[in-house]
Amino acid sequence: MLAALALQACPADAETFGEVLGRMAQGHPRIVAAQQLSRGGRADVSAARSAYRPQVGVETNAGWQTVGGNSGFTVLPEAKVSQLVFDGGRTPAEIRRRKLRVDLLGVQEQSVLAEISFQLAQAWIDYARASDLAFVSWQQVSALQTLDKLVVEIAQYDRGRASDVVMVESRLQQAVTTQQTREISLAEARARIREISALPVEPTGGIPDIAAFLPRNAEDAQGLVPVSPAVRIADLEVAENAETVRGTKNWWMPSLALEGARTSDISSQGDTRLFNAFAFRLNASMVPFDSGGGRSRHESARATLESARSNAELTRVSLGEQARRLWTFQAQRTERLPSMENLVDRADQAREVVFEQFRIGRRSILDLLSYDLERFNVRAQLINERYDIAQTQYQLMGVLGRIYPAVVEGDGGKPLPPGTQGPQP
Repeated sequence: MLAALALQACPADAETFGEVLGRMAQGHPRIVAAQQLSRGGRADVSAARSAYRPQVGVETNAGWQTVGGNSGFTVLPEAKVSQLVFDGGRTPAEIRRRKLRVDLLGVQEQSVLAEISFQLAQAWIDYARASDLAFVSWQQVSALQTLDKLVVEIAQYDRGRASDVVMVESRLQQAVTTQQTREISLAEARARIREISALPVEPTGGIPDIAAFLPRNAEDAQGLVPVSPAVRIADLEVAENAETVRGTKNWWMPSLALEGARTSDISSQGDTRLFNAFAFRLNASMVPFDSGGGRSRHESARATLESARSNAELTRVSLGEQARRLWTFQAQRTERLPSMENLVDRADQAREVVFEQFRIGRRSILDLLSYDLERFNVRAQLINERYDIAQTQYQLMGVLGRIYPAVVEGDGGKPLPPGTQGPQP
């Protein structure tokens, strides 16, 4: 009933994980925001480059002047072209810094995509897990309903077995309550997918199996860390701050620019002559003493650079160890799956044996209920183990920034391995 209400509340088309992820990459608000920041960064590069290109402008000197005994208010406009020649390397460093910022913003786009891909994967894993567990609960309720009919029939002929009906119906009520709880979890996971994706989607299907896209071993996983978005961002921040240091290092050096101007002047008789002369000059500007401002800015830039280097080293080491740990963890847990699958088969077989013994009166209802509960418990354990492994694998690929390429650009649409995706109740 809860699942039906959830479907009515959101009459959207059913979409798989890969389809939703592809739509998110095209229009998610965080992706759009990151793209706009990159656009702004490219404009900043153009602005920095303009400092090394010719500048055309008009200047006007207005004031009271006395020339040849004549006094009066004068306006002397000047049109000039200026070309920066040298400024101690400050402008080239600023251009390089802003180009690095554009590169960094581009990697941040990839980082945002990797982050929301992992968030969606976590929510989808919860959704698929809840779907499979709800199906197991439905199977358990169905089995107990069948058993309840049987013990009711037996109690009609053997009144001494009436207590069996009470015990079965008690266990049936517990199973129904568990099923309702899992259906609530399913509805919550479905809503969380919509929240993360910012799309009115109706999720369907399980989480794609990305085991084929994992690194071959822990060493390969660790070797991919330097090209992950997080490490690339940290390295670009180091390079950007290094250019800031270069730009502030020569704060005391002069700025030289060549200028050509069409000038105005005042004749000896006091007449204003507009744009009547040409001038070519070298404009030099230098501030050898600025009360310590330039040196302080340089020291601040150096401290920021050292901080960025420390952060980059920490990011590289931390993610390297995390990638190794996650790969090893998922590999060890994957090795356990065959034995757990075998345990499910054996639990089913044991329950059938006990059920036959119960029918002929050699086993009590408590024995049968115990084996019946164990059968569904091991199924739930197997489902949880599979999705725990999937969660670890997606976490590893999220650290490396490779979820989107594996699912959307690669062969991410292939079905899950048998048994990892049960039908929805």
